[in-house]
Amino acid sequence: MLRRFALLFAAPLILAAAGTPPPTITQVSNAGSWRTAGLSASGIAQGSIFTILGNNLGPSTCASPTTPPLPTQLCNVTIAVTVNSTSVAPYIYDMFYGTYISAILPSLTPTGNGTITVTYNNQTSSAYPIQVVATAFGTFTANSQGLGQASVTDWPNYNLNTIIHTLHPGDTAILWGTGLGPISGSDADTPPVGNIGSPTVYVGNTPVTAGSGLLYAGRSGGWPGLDQINFTVPQGVQGCYVPIAVETAGGIGNIGTIAVSAPGTNTCSDSVMGQDLITKLASGSSVNFAYLRLVSINLRFNGLAVSGALGNGDYARATFSGFTPQTAFNANYGVSSGYCIAGPYDVDDQSTAQLDAGTGLSLSGPLSAPGPITPDYPGGGYYYLLLNQNINKFLFSAYQYTISGPGGAAVGTFSVADTTQIPSAQLSGGVTSQSFSRSNDLTLQWTFSNTALQNAPVILGGASFSSDQSLVGEFECSLPAGTQKFTVPAWVLSTLPPTGMSKQGAETIPLGYLWVGQYNNPTTFSTQGLDRGIFTDIFFQGSLVTFQ
Repeated sequence: MLRRFALLFAAPLILAAAGTPPPTITQVSNAGSWRTAGLSASGIAQGSIFTILGNNLGPSTCASPTTPPLPTQLCNVTIAVTVNSTSVAPYIYDMFYGTYISAILPSLTPTGNGTITVTYNNQTSSAYPIQVVATAFGTFTANSQGLGQASVTDWPNYNLNTIIHTLHPGDTAILWGTGLGPISGSDADTPPVGNIGSPTVYVGNTPVTAGSGLLYAGRSGGWPGLDQINFTVPQGVQGCYVPIAVETAGGIGNIGTIAVSAPGTNTCSDSVMGQDLITKLASGSSVNFAYLRLVSINLRFNGLAVSGALGNGDYARATFSGFTPQTAFNANYGVSSGYCIAGPYDVDDQSTAQLDAGTGLSLSGPLSAPGPITPDYPGGGYYYLLLNQNINKFLFSAYQYTISGPGGAAVGTFSVADTTQIPSAQLSGGVTSQSFSRSNDLTLQWTFSNTALQNAPVILGGASFSSDQSLVGEFECSLPAGTQKFTVPAWVLSTLPPTGMSKQGAETIPLGYLWVGQYNNPTTFSTQGLDRGIFTDIFFQGSLVTFQ
């Protein structure tokens, strides 16, 4: 009788499963770095936490395990990794909405190229390629996207480092991430404590190693797969956005930032938001800040202007961001002066409270494109407009542009004008058409033609794309006013992919570039709902190059 009832209830379940699409995997990456396969440190390290993105990976909701040991099956979901004919079952941390799974790759997984599959309700995904390595570290960041403020705490209080809770030279800090390497024993249980490998931590421009400030690098001893690196903040480091990265045998992973101030202070002072707004955040109040920019890009190859998305394309960008003391870690605006950061750096902040400034902003000026500057999503505070990609038109000097806002749910009406600067900084020293090694430091020089901007900060940048443009790496360096020479560290350049080539007409061009620019003095504005807004412009001029 029980068997008859079991068969009756099983029939509709089988029919339902047959109509459900099988799982599909679209990305597998280190849970800290989110590095795309093919970039440095993008392999999945033995014993590390990794993420799977896709569709129909599991149920829309699933209760995650709260204590070790972690299971290999959760909510009818299992994972299989196969390398060199050996299959292992990763331990599952959690999953969300059927589109995301985080898990731990067992330390005993063989290294090499392999595949990964996800099975949900007896349906298995197609095999997805995966590279298993001994070590490839990813730094966790406060926004869980591999960008911006690194997950670094002070010691011994374990307070999260932010622009209103800074570190100081000589302090002991703890960097959190995953991927230092394998352990002995089960990765499902609380891991053993002990040093793993010999990583190098880059803090600003200073390498920190064993015997010179690296105090511990191994499992946290609290949660499976979670690594911590204890280090001493080097002397001479200071800024709201000091880069921090970890190098292992697998290369450099993602580059985050930390906030470091002088002893006796708990806030930093060099954010574009202004010291007064940082002080307001530190006092316990919220801050609403708007950042509006016009950006002009002028790239040349063999003396000729380059058209297309890689070359010249002026655009307008605006963000309206809300911050609280609890979300101050999202106030990310570039990199502090004297340092470089790598990654998709054209992200003004990662605020989870983007402010509604209206359905679209209007831009008026001599070369503006028709149509409003529209939000990236309804009610969002990120606004963008590509002005033109005409190689004969740029946001040249003495042109006045006005951005106006109709007002939205959080920001009142406003209108602010900016008179663009003269394109000033120009790379020198025969950069055009050159090839550069990604494993060596790169020293660049440039000249200025606009004396009115001698006090303006200098921005140096570069990028490299693969031939099919599926891989991209970028870097940006912020430099003091008047700087005319700078060396980009090899550890920053190593995060770029090798440069591919593209055919444009009869010309074969490299898909890499170097450029330099200067920010104009910002115009400040205010309106209801904002503590401050600024509007500025920057011209980048540079050349197409090859990174080998």
